[in-house]
Amino acid sequence: MNMKKKAAAACVAVMAAVSLPMGIVPVQPVQADLITDVIGGLQVKSALSKQIKHYDTTKEGQNEIYQAVTKRTGVLDNEYYNERLASIMNRLSHSIAQTDSSIKTLPYRWYVSPDKTFNAACTMGHVMIVNKGMFDLVSNDDEIAVVLGHEMGHGQKHHVANSTQKKVNVEIGKMVLADTIGGSGLNNLILNTISNQIETVHIDRAAEWEADNLSFGYITGAGYNPGATAAIWQRVMEKYGDNTSDFVGEIFSPSDHPSHQERRDSYAKKLYEMSGKHASVKDGTVYVNGKKFIKPAATYSMSSAERSYFVLGNLAAAYQNGHSKQPATASGGTLYLGPQNIMTPVNGDPSAEELAAQLNKIK
Repeated sequence: MNMKKKAAAACVAVMAAVSLPMGIVPVQPVQADLITDVIGGLQVKSALSKQIKHYDTTKEGQNEIYQAVTKRTGVLDNEYYNERLASIMNRLSHSIAQTDSSIKTLPYRWYVSPDKTFNAACTMGHVMIVNKGMFDLVSNDDEIAVVLGHEMGHGQKHHVANSTQKKVNVEIGKMVLADTIGGSGLNNLILNTISNQIETVHIDRAAEWEADNLSFGYITGAGYNPGATAAIWQRVMEKYGDNTSDFVGEIFSPSDHPSHQERRDSYAKKLYEMSGKHASVKDGTVYVNGKKFIKPAATYSMSSAERSYFVLGNLAAAYQNGHSKQPATASGGTLYLGPQNIMTPVNGDPSAEELAAQLNKIK
């Protein structure tokens, strides 16, 4: 059973433990009067809203979900992974709090699952599940922060809860029109819908873009390289193609979501704008003011194209912070623009001194 199915089953168990109030649906299936059915349906919708709000916004609801999902998925007792995850989540949480104080009302809870697949998910109630496979495949925390920042964007905007509410409301409406509304049927509907929502987490395209945009701000505010936003999608494309189902949770899944290339290119455009339209990447080559700067060499853990976005991210930060007015320099084998680290050359790259001379000519 994969992580999302385990989480789904766990949340179903939680929902099953909370019964609807007695008398909330006082009608019998099929024979019920339509007006009574409508009233019953509205009552159930109201009760459902309260139940979802309980899980999505209260500490008690969060604890129930946390206990359920950890029981199903297991928890990896590994100090190295736990410390890395805690560092990323704490930095992102602090960044989010600068613009969205609601995070202080319900801080995130997180843990590492022993699952070896590359996956992460945020449930209702701000519970973040990150598989060991996430850390195994991505060696740098900047790219992991992009994925977690995206999930936290969904959490901050209540996308999962809202999606669940809409889907259940539609299904309840169908049952009312079919004159088949009933207590047990509605209970099953609610449980099945929430189960499927958590497993597939079908968030619409607009919400996906919103979470992507929020992640960009979150990781930048947390001090991560903003170029990681485009770099992670370059990595995904190289390893899995442009459209992949079941990769990193819901952000890689439904067919109506943006493609990996659309997301990479959207982030690349943000980086270009962040630089004041001075720095860009085309076909793996970094340009400054329209002039070729560098096509980074590949490393054992990162392709040339992926690495180019990290260089772009540092250049964008340098321009945004006004460091382009200062000279580019080389120190300790690293290229700087003012105080901003731009890149550390590896085998196959020009030296830091050569790059500094080139950047000073074109910046």
